[in-house]
Amino acid sequence: MTPETTPENAASAAGTDAAPVAPAVGAPELTVFPLRFTADPRAMIAFLVELGMARRITAGDDGFGELRAGAGAVMVHAASTSATGARAGTTDLCMATPSADRAAEALEREGIEVTVWDESYGRQGMITGPDGEGVSLNEDQVDLYGYEGHDASPDPRLHVCAVLSSEDFGRDARWLGRLGFAPAAAGGPGGADGADGVDGVDGEKAIASAERSGWLELHGPGSAGIIGLHAPMAGRERTRRASPEMPDLPPTLQVRLGLETSEDLEALTARLRSAGHDARLVEGAVRAVHVPDPDGIEVEIHPLP
Repeated sequence: MTPETTPENAASAAGTDAAPVAPAVGAPELTVFPLRFTADPRAMIAFLVELGMARRITAGDDGFGELRAGAGAVMVHAASTSATGARAGTTDLCMATPSADRAAEALEREGIEVTVWDESYGRQGMITGPDGEGVSLNEDQVDLYGYEGHDASPDPRLHVCAVLSSEDFGRDARWLGRLGFAPAAAGGPGGADGADGVDGVDGEKAIASAERSGWLELHGPGSAGIIGLHAPMAGRERTRRASPEMPDLPPTLQVRLGLETSEDLEALTARLRSAGHDARLVEGAVRAVHVPDPDGIEVEIHPLP
């Protein structure tokens, strides 16, 4: 689960219309599921829907929401009701899974410490990160407990990318590899299916190249989404650790919410501007749409590789 202790933390994995690449037998079946804290959940949910995500589970007033993209998912939570004292604009790295117990067994085989427990809305867990950080493990919610379920139909072109600040690409990539995420060069856009993954020759080459460029993109299988490692940038990156105001919980692993799409970026910029968003297309070595979210945090939408 997330550091919160309410049913808001349960979630489902993201889906897509494309034929998914199945995880390897015994893989942990994890989906990228960033938890975004916001000052205005209703506006944040509407913003993500405008980008192409679709509501999966919400509170009746849109005060909380789980949204799907074509790959990956996002959970939106009000900062004002955070039990951990999370600030608006911060994002925790979380993972969704069909079964917390199966995921824990698979991760423990990889040498990763996982704690799983019961909540009233299902089994939840905490994955131990590379420096002892906590990454919440959210089992797919079956009983909605009064929340509203939606027949989610996201734009299949839109993929969630959780951007993690990294000073050691090799260490972080190997840890994420044990979670089932591999550089595109090592396993293709669907992850490490049929390839050597992070520890193979292609993976090592991808890490070496990324250490020079400052960016490494790791894909999970099928609709699991993307985790991007980004070299720290002075004045821009938030710390990768946040200490919750609950003594029994470890620091959370912080990320920035990013997106990738196969939609034409000029068309996307025009669509967002017509909807009232201050979107702009940034040209250069890195081409992307930049648009501020309702908390004033700039979201970057890059082309899918």
